[in-house]
Amino acid sequence: MKKLTIIPAFISLIMLTFTGCNWNVTDSKYLTRPDIEVKGSSIIIRGAYVNSETKYINVYRQDVTDNEDAEVVRLGVIFPSGFDKENKTFMFFDENIFSGHEYRYYVRFVEENGSKNRTDWTEKKSNTNGAVPSSGSYAYAVPTDAKYTYDPVQFTLTLPSGKDFTEPTAIADFTEYKPALVFQNDDIIQTYEIADTTSVNLKTLLPQDYLYKDIKLLGIVGQKKEESGGTEPALKYIFWTELAAVKVLNSAGNEITSFKLEPEYGEENGYDYSIESDNEN
Repeated sequence: MKKLTIIPAFISLIMLTFTGCNWNVTDSKYLTRPDIEVKGSSIIIRGAYVNSETKYINVYRQDVTDNEDAEVVRLGVIFPSGFDKENKTFMFFDENIFSGHEYRYYVRFVEENGSKNRTDWTEKKSNTNGAVPSSGSYAYAVPTDAKYTYDPVQFTLTLPSGKDFTEPTAIADFTEYKPALVFQNDDIIQTYEIADTTSVNLKTLLPQDYLYKDIKLLGIVGQKKEESGGTEPALKYIFWTELAAVKVLNSAGNEITSFKLEPEYGEENGYDYSIESDNEN
């Protein structure tokens, strides 16, 4: 006689639940991934933050239309004035997308104490709205002969006469963006907005943290700022276009991968002319 296997009703219900749902399985070392939705001609990234000491949030994107290992693009920064503090949430609009392309996102929380923690990747989404461009570029066009020459005496980067970068073609109105160069100094990678792309004075542009260290120019992006309203506006968002690499030459015309800001100072030490003593009082 064959034995009958009886599966209790509650076990059957659990099995149906597991097989009938799509589970948001994430890598436990990452924070919970944000939600994304398509709205108008944008993709919106939204999520929760749990730390009131969050200094800012970086937003990253990957175009996985043809390649799951595509380059990760830096999209921008959300500052506390852009948070919904009542609901402890954040939101970011990605407008620089192509119609039909599949994208996924993650964000990184940077706290006041310097800690940095990222989320898992979001699900993939595409936007097929007719207002979304289907071609063009979201990066500056850099001609092959548009290379900066570094002057170690004047601390300047200069393009050849008559050469410059062309604004991204996929952005219909580029007036709100300003050119910004991306520099790397050890583990620090930062953008610095410039007024003139053809001649850049690094001594007045870069802070003292860059002195006497190897500096790499990673390229150029368009940078757009959005501020809160009111009598005391605060920075809410930074938006970046995609990075376009720019090469640097030395004074001999040879390509270099890094350079240094090394201003000259007097070599001899002065002599102590002070009067105060530690045990005077």
